[in-house]
Amino acid sequence: MKGDFRGMHHKYRFFYLCGLLVFLNSGCAQQYYNVATQQEETYFYSVDKEVRIGEVLSVQVERTYPVDNDALIQQRVDQIGQRLAAAGDRREIRYYFKVVDEKEVNAFALPGGYVYMFKGLWDKVKDSDDRIAAVLAHEIAHISARHSIKRLQSALGYNVLTVLVATSRSMNSAAKAQAMAGINELILSYSREDELQSDVLAVRYLSKSGFDPAAVLDVLKMLQQMERDRPIKAMSVQTHPYLTERMKTVKEILNRGSIGFNDYINTSSY
Repeated sequence: MKGDFRGMHHKYRFFYLCGLLVFLNSGCAQQYYNVATQQEETYFYSVDKEVRIGEVLSVQVERTYPVDNDALIQQRVDQIGQRLAAAGDRREIRYYFKVVDEKEVNAFALPGGYVYMFKGLWDKVKDSDDRIAAVLAHEIAHISARHSIKRLQSALGYNVLTVLVATSRSMNSAAKAQAMAGINELILSYSREDELQSDVLAVRYLSKSGFDPAAVLDVLKMLQQMERDRPIKAMSVQTHPYLTERMKTVKEILNRGSIGFNDYINTSSY
C-alpha cells in the first residue's frame, strides 16, 4: 500500500473517510433559532460546517449525475431559484441550482444550499416558470428548515455521508449504484412532517417572490397522475411520500376547498 490517500485500498479509503467526516462534523451542540420552523433547535453543525458538507456531497452528486450541458436551461433554473432564495428564510448561505442529465422525475436538496432537478422532471415542468419555481421552492424549504442536517445528526446520516464520499472517483456502474443508493437514503430520510412543512413553506416563498403559489398543487397533481398511470409493480424506492396528505394540506392553505373522493383513488406514496 502506498503512503498517500490515492494508493490506499478502497476498503481503507472508506474507513479513512469515515473518520475524517466524524472529525469534521463533530462539535459542541448549539442552540439556533430557525426562522423557517419558528422554533429553537439544537445543532451539532455550524452553518460553515453545513456548507462544507454540501460542497463535498455536491462533488459526488455531479460525478453520479452529470450536469446538463444546455447553458440556457442552467441559466433559467438559476434565475428562478435565486429569486426564490431571496424571498426565503435563509439568506446567510449561497444557493446553487442545477439541472442534471437524468431521466428520473425528481429533485433533491443537499445541505448548505445545493438544489438539483433531474432532467426528467425539468421536461415535465419547463413550460411554466411557476411550476419550475414550485419544485425549487420545495427543495429550498428543506434547506431553510435544515431537514437534511437534522437527519445527518443521526447515525443514519453518517452512513449516508460516508457512502457518498467514499465511492470511487472512477464512477463505474457499481460505484454509481452505491452513490445513488446513498442519495436516495438521504432523501428518503425526510419525515412526513418534513414534507408537509416544506410544502407549506414553498407556498409562502412562491407568494413572496411573485410566483403563483397554486403551482405547488399543480406539481403535486402531476406527480399523482403519473403515479396513477404507472403500471402496478413491486415496491421500489419512492422519494416523495404522502402525496394525498400533501395535496390536502396545500389545498387548505390555498383555500381551494377540502379534498375529494377522487383524490384517494389509485394512489400510493411517491
